[in-house]
Amino acid sequence: MAKGRTAGFFGNGMAPVALAFAVLDLTGSVTQLGLVVGVRSVAAIVTTTFGGVLADRFPRRLLLQSTSFGAAVTQAVAGLTLLGGVASVPLLMLLSALNGALAAVELPTTTALVSQTVPGELLRRANALLRTFTSVATLCGAAGGSLVIGWAGPSWGILVDSASFAVAGLFFGRVRVGAVVHASARGSMIGDLREGWSEFARHRWLWTVVLHASVWQLVWAGSVQVIGPAVAEAGVGARTWGLVLAAQTLGAIAGGLLALHWKPRAALATGVLLTSVSAALPWALAAEPQPALLIPAAFLTGVAMEQVNIALTVAVQERIAPGQLARVTSYQVLGSLAAVPFGQLLAGPLSAAYGQGHVLVAAGACIVAVTLAVLAVPDVRTTGRATPVCRSGSRRYGK
Repeated sequence: MAKGRTAGFFGNGMAPVALAFAVLDLTGSVTQLGLVVGVRSVAAIVTTTFGGVLADRFPRRLLLQSTSFGAAVTQAVAGLTLLGGVASVPLLMLLSALNGALAAVELPTTTALVSQTVPGELLRRANALLRTFTSVATLCGAAGGSLVIGWAGPSWGILVDSASFAVAGLFFGRVRVGAVVHASARGSMIGDLREGWSEFARHRWLWTVVLHASVWQLVWAGSVQVIGPAVAEAGVGARTWGLVLAAQTLGAIAGGLLALHWKPRAALATGVLLTSVSAALPWALAAEPQPALLIPAAFLTGVAMEQVNIALTVAVQERIAPGQLARVTSYQVLGSLAAVPFGQLLAGPLSAAYGQGHVLVAAGACIVAVTLAVLAVPDVRTTGRATPVCRSGSRRYGK
């Protein structure tokens, strides 16, 4: 399974760069590019919870294999039509939406499948190792994508992405795990969604941390993803900003390696606390942006955010019944990512009204404030101190 995820993420690291240049070569319009990229995000958000239902109903190995081969087909069609000069923006939007819907199935399925493949005491190490592999693959894919695009053109970059999904599907086909009994497998999908929501909502520590993630994503999307490049372009330049983003990915790799060997007593609370470190990057942008400040801040952000991501994944895997795990994970993903478009949309108007510097300072303060507020919730502080020993699909898990 780790090999499959690594192969897929290698292609995913290459695809955004290849797709951006392909659409710009085709249309010359940033607006058209935004449509092609945006429709994928919308499709992924809309279908995430249904992906969780599917992963709790059907064999997860088969589901991962099918979605990987499906993604390979969508990318192959996109690459070949671009190469043949017959692509159009509506076609690319359709393929992008299909790809987003397939991707929405993958994350809850993978999270649920990890807990079936390793013993409970190895979950943290397994998740840390898996995230380290995918971070390295993303970094290598982005670098490789630049070489392929420069040498052969963006169409070939998308075709390489297609091949990576096909390879991932072959690896997923070799995963062997036992079946998970889902009591409501014959019920309606709406009923399954309600059951998953009920399980998600009854764990106060879970929805509190997901709310924290939602606020963080909103703030981060607006401050670093939108305002950050604008500040960098006016100051340190695009090349330095690329180094800043690479430093964050390297930090994520280092954070995964750290989590392999370090498990704090209250892992979830420690991870949440460390998210306050990420406030350093918007604050560094608000000050006179210099590489000496931006690159270390980005690296430390990557290290810190891996701790909370791994701790939350493990806590969910340990405390949610296997037959409901994918649906609960899908609500976790939905809650974390749904706020991203709002942050991106608000960044411009807020910057125009209050100035980029003031918005960046407020963004960092918001990250620290919401982190302290979440740590005030007792369930967040205590979750992770005692690991549940029961992982049977026939029982409900406690907090």
